[in-house]
Amino acid sequence: MTICRHCGCTASQAAADAAVLSFQEEYQAGTYTCCQVVTWADEQWLAWAEAAAEDGKSEEEATKPLEVVECPGVVPIRLRVFPKPE
Repeated sequence: MTICRHCGCTASQAAADAAVLSFQEEYQAGTYTCCQVVTWADEQWLAWAEAAAEDGKSEEEATKPLEVVECPGVVPIRLRVFPKPE
């Protein structure tokens, strides 16, 4: 297990954070360091937690999956074909 001396994260933690932030390719290519990715992920989580608190929700409540409401996707319609006037 590789642990960064600067930020203290493991390679798998940084890779997971990069995937969540949609920086996985850049992280793997070396464009961003693990320290940058972990810092950005922490900032995003803090912003999310603060927004949840402002909305009066707990972190657990704000991060649970949304309920999916079923709605009819396609409503069948009937087209009327009128004969052409002669």
